[in-house]
Amino acid sequence: MSNKPEEKLTNIRKKIGKYIIWIEVLLALLIIFTVVLSIKDIVVLGITIFKTDALSSYEILQGFLAHTLLLVVGLELSLMLISHTPGKVLEVVLYAIARKMLISSANMTDILFGVIALALVFFIDKYLHTDVSCNK
Repeated sequence: MSNKPEEKLTNIRKKIGKYIIWIEVLLALLIIFTVVLSIKDIVVLGITIFKTDALSSYEILQGFLAHTLLLVVGLELSLMLISHTPGKVLEVVLYAIARKMLISSANMTDILFGVIALALVFFIDKYLHTDVSCNK
């Protein structure tokens, strides 16, 4: 008799977990759909860079890189939502830090903090992250 409430609670947790996974997959699909729609903007920026003179193309190229790296972060985020692995979380953080360093580093202190953050991510990946998929 005492197991009935525990079983009900376990079943409710399983159902909620399934719904959360479906919502995460839906969000991942929405992110992917948005990234695909944004490819048009990258093509337009690429053509604009080609048509612009060298002095003016620097800012446009920076916008192109910012937009492209943001799309990469979005795709990595959608992979993370679907796969639920610590390695994917590290990849999202890695791309986000790299984007921040390349696009909006205002001074050498920002770059130094970015390098330290990247080194920390690589340290975590090498020494603290265990790859479960190798134990097949």
